[in-house]
Amino acid sequence: MTPESIKTFNKTIADEFRPMTARSAPVRGCRPAAADHDGAKSGQPRVSPLAYFRIDGKLLIIGSFAGADVNPAWVHNLRANPSAHVEFGTDSSDVPP
Repeated sequence: MTPESIKTFNKTIADEFRPMTARSAPVRGCRPAAADHDGAKSGQPRVSPLAYFRIDGKLLIIGSFAGADVNPAWVHNLRANPSAHVEFGTDSSDVPP
């Protein structure tokens, strides 16, 4: 996949995730989210679909790259530019650096 096709794919998935609730999530207990953040090198806006769980009152975000043994690009982007805006169903929050 080209970088542009990956961006388009992620935006499509994130747009589908945004209106979902925990009951409509595809994996029981795993909830969909979307993160708006900046690219590590370009500084350009990015959107990434995420999956998360709440365990013992804590938020656990899944950093999977479809089972690959490398981190997804959003992990690298957030390490370089830690500010982000994350949407969890009908809730959203800015993530400070």
